[in-house]
Amino acid sequence: MDDKRDLEPEADVEEQRHPVREGGDDPTETPMPFEANPADAAEQQAAVPIDDEDEQRPMA
Repeated sequence: MDDKRDLEPEADVEEQRHPVREGGDDPTETPMPFEANPADAAEQQAAVPIDDEDEQRPMA
């Protein structure tokens, strides 16, 4: 059993269970800064597929 559980306010715990925004992390919703190069911004928003080797690596 977790001894810290008694110290966590129920309202905070409930709030942290909900996603920050509806729809998840959709990179197309991120506004482009005015000083950004449009080609660089488009390249950074491209989705990168995950291959089998990535699933074997420990997360940093």
